[in-house]
Amino acid sequence: MGKTVTVSFEGENVRIVYATLKKKGIVVDDALVLKDEQFDDFLEKEKTKEFIVVYDFKHFYQDIISIPPVKNRYVKNLVEAEIRKKASDFKEFSFIHFVYGEKIIENRRIKEIFVFAVRNEDLRDVINRFIHRGKVIKAIYPSVLTVAGLFKSIEEPFLCVSEIGQNKNLFLLRDGKIQFVRTVHSLAHGINDLDIQNINMTVNYCKQAMRTTPSFVMLTGSLCSYDNAAANISIPVVCLAPLFFRSQMSSALLDFIFPVSAFFITRDMNLDLLTREYKSFSQLTLLLKYSTFLFLSLSIIGIGYGGFIVKNIVESKNKLSSIRMHSPDGENTLSLYENKRAELSGYMPFITLLKNSTSIPDIQRFLSLLSGLTTDNIRIDSISLSVGEGSLKGELKGLVKSESYANMQMYYQKLINSISGINGFSIKGHSLELKDKTFHIEIEYR
Repeated sequence: MGKTVTVSFEGENVRIVYATLKKKGIVVDDALVLKDEQFDDFLEKEKTKEFIVVYDFKHFYQDIISIPPVKNRYVKNLVEAEIRKKASDFKEFSFIHFVYGEKIIENRRIKEIFVFAVRNEDLRDVINRFIHRGKVIKAIYPSVLTVAGLFKSIEEPFLCVSEIGQNKNLFLLRDGKIQFVRTVHSLAHGINDLDIQNINMTVNYCKQAMRTTPSFVMLTGSLCSYDNAAANISIPVVCLAPLFFRSQMSSALLDFIFPVSAFFITRDMNLDLLTREYKSFSQLTLLLKYSTFLFLSLSIIGIGYGGFIVKNIVESKNKLSSIRMHSPDGENTLSLYENKRAELSGYMPFITLLKNSTSIPDIQRFLSLLSGLTTDNIRIDSISLSVGEGSLKGELKGLVKSESYANMQMYYQKLINSISGINGFSIKGHSLELKDKTFHIEIEYR
């Protein structure tokens, strides 16, 4: 499935594990421990771009809260509101939550939810160390919960104990889900009498306050390798054996329990604490990366296509030059064409005259049509003609013989109507002078 690098910040130390993920588990390829002040130089030199991060948050808020049985899309908003109400010192924070189920308390149905929240400023301190060196964080898990990913298949309740520096993390798991988390300071590494006392007190708290009796105590990591305590734990104790680690250095991996456990966390466990702003930043960076790649790809394709076109143009030009070189009659043909064209130009005035003469309407027919006009009491004194483009334009001038204005208008209108009724005639303008009874009509014939 691919190589993965996990970085675990554990107090003053940073533990790094290189592993190959496979279907049946993981194969650890390498593991190393650095001081925190050496880690930035390590990132500068490391070629790996993506990392899974496990971090030991000193300040966190955890609780089991109750909310009304709302739809799943409203759960996160209600959980956030409850955290703001109960953890007033957490202004900006990121959180993870697990829905345990529903209960009926005092005739009211409620949902029980485990929440774990950390301040965004603590997250930014971690994230910025990677961003400033061009690295990408795939996920960031709280170390106190990371080990829980190894026990998803254990249904009975038990108390798990892990160690980071001189702090002991105690958390109760039931049906593979975290019910309670407690971090206590210890006097030394390993298990001592004070640790035994804290474990027994936590077991009693689980019995009394949470009404859950742990079946056993699970010791993880370096706690399995030695025991400096004289007192006894009140319930059976087992150690997390690294039998599932497919590696020759499995016995040494007890000290790397947190980074190794991160490989077994699946997305459905919802343990990732990456902030919304970083997820948005990562998506934008990925989009710019793919956009740049697409632009470069299209540029290369465009350059290649341009080269292909230029090659075709050069080949076509060379082909034309070759055709010209092997066609000696081409110049003779062109010379013959120019001679014939010069001969034709001598006949063009006559051809133009014939063309223009055929486009002029028949004058004889024009006059013949005019003879059919209605000329009752109308005297036509003059007819003038002019030739236009494909038409004949005429002007009729004359006199209306009538004593009354009404009859004069009637005879004149009959003349106008008879002209308009002849096919091919159109009246462009006309006028009648009542004083001297003369008229003027402009007509066009096509």
